[in-house]
Amino acid sequence: MNSYCMFMYRIGLAVLVVLFAAGVSRGALLDNAAEADTDSAAVSGKAEEKPEFEEQQSVPARIETHTLVDAYSGYRFFHVNRYGGNAAPYEYLHSNPVYYGSVNYLAQDIRMSLEGGYLNDKDYHGDLTYDYKGIYRFKFWTESLFHNLGHAQLFDSPFTVNGNSYSPIDLNPRGLYGVRVEQDVAQFRYKPEQFPLHLNFGYWRMLREGTSQMIFADHGFEGTANTFFSKTRVIDRQTHEGQFGFDAHLGYIDLIYDFRVREFKDHTGVPRDSFSDRLDPTESMPRSGGILDHSDTPDSRFYSHKVGLHTSMSGGLVGAVSYTFGKRENLASLNDIRGVDQTNTITHNVAGDLSYTPCGSFSCAVKYRRFEIERNSPATVLYTPAVSPQVGVRPAINTQKDTITASFVYRPVTLLTLKGEYKGEFLSRDNIDPWVVPGRIATLSYPEHSDIHTGSLTLLSRPFKGLRAMAQYLYSTADHPAFANAYEEKHEGLFQLTYTATSRWGVTANTRISRENSDHVKVTTLDFVNPSVTFQMPKNKKLSNATLSTWFVPLKNLTVTGSCGLLRSSSDEAVLFASFLPGSNVLTNYTQQTQFFAVNSMYHVDEKIDLSLGLQQVRSKAEFDPQFVSFGPTANTAGIKQVSQLKTVESSLSTRADYRFTRNFSCALEYSFKDYDEKISSLFNGSVNTVMLYLAGKW
Repeated sequence: MNSYCMFMYRIGLAVLVVLFAAGVSRGALLDNAAEADTDSAAVSGKAEEKPEFEEQQSVPARIETHTLVDAYSGYRFFHVNRYGGNAAPYEYLHSNPVYYGSVNYLAQDIRMSLEGGYLNDKDYHGDLTYDYKGIYRFKFWTESLFHNLGHAQLFDSPFTVNGNSYSPIDLNPRGLYGVRVEQDVAQFRYKPEQFPLHLNFGYWRMLREGTSQMIFADHGFEGTANTFFSKTRVIDRQTHEGQFGFDAHLGYIDLIYDFRVREFKDHTGVPRDSFSDRLDPTESMPRSGGILDHSDTPDSRFYSHKVGLHTSMSGGLVGAVSYTFGKRENLASLNDIRGVDQTNTITHNVAGDLSYTPCGSFSCAVKYRRFEIERNSPATVLYTPAVSPQVGVRPAINTQKDTITASFVYRPVTLLTLKGEYKGEFLSRDNIDPWVVPGRIATLSYPEHSDIHTGSLTLLSRPFKGLRAMAQYLYSTADHPAFANAYEEKHEGLFQLTYTATSRWGVTANTRISRENSDHVKVTTLDFVNPSVTFQMPKNKKLSNATLSTWFVPLKNLTVTGSCGLLRSSSDEAVLFASFLPGSNVLTNYTQQTQFFAVNSMYHVDEKIDLSLGLQQVRSKAEFDPQFVSFGPTANTAGIKQVSQLKTVESSLSTRADYRFTRNFSCALEYSFKDYDEKISSLFNGSVNTVMLYLAGKW
């Protein structure tokens, strides 16, 4: 209810602002007209003699205005069978009244648009734009969306492995979770009449509130009880951003400055729960138990300054350059750890663009980007529950990335266009040397340098009327993959074909095929007991997508569209299951596939009645299938495939009928059915029925 009141308050405030601004503008126009009439009368009063003939007085030109109002109101009914969160993940499943309205006003000096809709107190939007002569312009926008979140199930019963016991505890086994995300934007631009300058002010806020599932573990692996917990976590997070800037036209160049400051805060504080003592010396960090912090979402602050210059956008040669300085500060307020709030990250962004268009059939461009990340952190932090409170911090890794892009567009004839592009990415890192911990050596597998070269060629053609074709080939190679899941070589092809036969039918087909492989990627374990081991992690990934859609008009007032597609991705790669067991890098196949089918139709019965019907089904499956490897008497990869398998069918049906009473009034009835069916586990299966009836009007 508070969200509903807040939404109506904002819309009402926006209407008052518009009415006030419109009144001021109209008053100014009337005052100017009155002064002009007075001055004309005074001038004519000075004439001593009447002219022999009266000149025909000019009639003031009539200022036309245009106003369009659209609104509807109704009610939406929900019926949920079992769990509906997966069937309708973005719906707040409660029956509510619905409202919608829009006002568009256009005059000689004023342009105004106001639009808003309300489904429930967690799903609504509003948008207001107002412009007066281009001198000042403001925009206000608000939106709230709701997302149902899942509830993962812990393992069923306690078990023991190598003498260590593991137990699950779900503190809210029937919990239903969801998050509302709200965004508010306010922007204002002012342009002085006598100077080519724009002043820009802005404010942005993001709010997340609701509940989610939090899973954490109290484990030590030294033989004492190891417990996995699941509990409800309240979410109340806000991000605020303020912005100020200006852009000015200074002869041959334009100057741009932009300042932003953003602050994130988690109003629920740090989660604190009871943990057992972990004093065994083989632990990575022996510590005392008690009520301890965990799973923190640290507060932070970020600000940036940007300065940019660019030449006139008209002409054959256009250049632009900009520099941005940013700093992010960690504002964590932990109880058990001291010193993490001393960390910060400084970023530098440099950008330069140059484009040249000597003629209408050819153009080329060069772009350069440099992005630097400088991380700063203390040498140690204080962890009060630990046996040795002073904990060393690994030196942060600094990163520099340079990107160069060169492209051209050539159109030798009207029906043929050729595009080519080269992109080079050059990444370097600092502080990746092995970090020496007393008695151990910890290292990372990141390379110090990584160069990626990518080239693409695109062909656009219209060989004859109604047919459009596009083909693209991309090749990319990396000398040292920047991350363990990156590739060394990649091939990708894309083809799209669109054909329209007059106004009777049309078809669009496209396919995308991609191949990635890497044979020299390595991962080095971080082991506190045994020496570090480096594993080879080869990977081959294949992606194949194909979609087809068509539309046709079998009858004069009937339009039918249909679409289908296959999205498939598979990878054969080595997976590291346990860093402390030799030979635990196991070859694994991971496959995911989605098929979808959809049919929609719309029938215009007559001037009063419109009917529509839509059907859709999505079939998805995925599996994680490692080779069988035994790590010990009781540890192996058996059963992982069965546990990870996923097979779902999502079906939906929607229909709508519109009836127009008169030119300005109409009504509509909508019905939709959504069903989620998990074939392997039916725990969260369910369906949702929705009915909405509303009355609409236009003026």
